[in-house]
Amino acid sequence: MDKSAEMKKIISLVGRDKAIELVMAAYNTEMLTTLLNRLEEKKPMTGNVRRNQLEDAINRVLEVCTLSN
Repeated sequence: MDKSAEMKKIISLVGRDKAIELVMAAYNTEMLTTLLNRLEEKKPMTGNVRRNQLEDAINRVLEVCTLSN
């Protein structure tokens, strides 16, 4: 995935400032989700698979933006 191209798609849909705001909010949510999952009891700690939270955040925002248009 080309994060830059995806971000440009989001910018074209909602504008630069709103795109940054939406992606940052989604990124913060991805980070919190990752941290909370690590803190849950009885959940195995899997360190082999690293998620790219920024990529996940951009994907989520782009999906929502394309659904609303």
